[in-house]
Amino acid sequence: MKEELTKRGDELVLKDELLEKSKEDLINDAANSYMVGVNDVVAQATCIYPELDFYQLGLGKIVVDGRLLDGK
Repeated sequence: MKEELTKRGDELVLKDELLEKSKEDLINDAANSYMVGVNDVVAQATCIYPELDFYQLGLGKIVVDGRLLDGK
């Protein structure tokens, strides 16, 4: 009985590690998708408004009252 509990405990530890890895991968996938979306929007805006400078616009930035600020 003790050996079986030890075996199941080891299996649970492995499953927990796999779950954490999967969770990390999903978070990274979502962040990468968001970053690609932001980059696409900046690229489109650059084509529409070529006279504007968008080089500082990116993740972590927000526009408030027409000024580019660091996001919260």
